[in-house]
Amino acid sequence: MRPRPSFLKLKLKLKLKPNMPRLSMRPTSTHDPHAMSRGRAVWMCVASGLTSGLLVYLMDPERGRRRRHMLRDRSFASVRRIGRSIKALWRGAAAETYGVTHRIVHLVPKPTEMTDDETLRQRVESQLFRDRHIPKGHLNINAEHGMLILRGELDSPIEIAQLEERVRHLPGVRGVQNLLHPHGTPAPNKQRSFTAST
Repeated sequence: MRPRPSFLKLKLKLKLKPNMPRLSMRPTSTHDPHAMSRGRAVWMCVASGLTSGLLVYLMDPERGRRRRHMLRDRSFASVRRIGRSIKALWRGAAAETYGVTHRIVHLVPKPTEMTDDETLRQRVESQLFRDRHIPKGHLNINAEHGMLILRGELDSPIEIAQLEERVRHLPGVRGVQNLLHPHGTPAPNKQRSFTAST
């Protein structure tokens, strides 16, 4: 039995076009890029419900005005409380910073720092009596408002002048009143009173 001519023509056409795309039985994608996801739709429904409930609560014909006024007052009060809290934190931080800077500045003592008289006297004695050539038992040192008063006897006027110059350059000493005198001579204050009496 010979094939029908129509079938032969169809077969020839298919052979002449071998690169034609094959038909697929898979369904085409119907995804809409503007479609909304399920989670987003749920959140929009929740937000719409809350917004509607708030509008109904505030726009109530009988109590809506009172509710709006209360909401406004509470909002303003909250803003004021937050503002006061921020100001208090700012003032506390500024005060703490100021205190820290002052503590840092006062950590290092200045060479001209004023000390009490007893501390000054002890400091001068410790500085002077390190030298074994200075007779410890023949000196008397007092301090009054930063002024040192030297009393006692030394061997020569040169030693007296050197000792006075050394004390004058110690830290914390504002001045020196030298009443030292050589052995066998009266003290300068007694010598002035003796000369005045004669």
